[in-house]
Amino acid sequence: MRTTSPRLLGCLLLAVLVGGLGIGLRRAVAVTPVDAAFRAVLRAYGPPDSTGGSQQHD
Repeated sequence: MRTTSPRLLGCLLLAVLVGGLGIGLRRAVAVTPVDAAFRAVLRAYGPPDSTGGSQQHD
């Protein structure tokens, strides 16, 4: 049995292509900064306040 079958080489080539595409997209597309509305949602669903107050935001 050969250690480098065409199926294995095809899988490795596909993995390298997908990885390269991911890195290329990461470099090409700018990351959107987090806005105030998203931070409010994170605060609303975050851990409870240590002061014992309500988790509801104003």
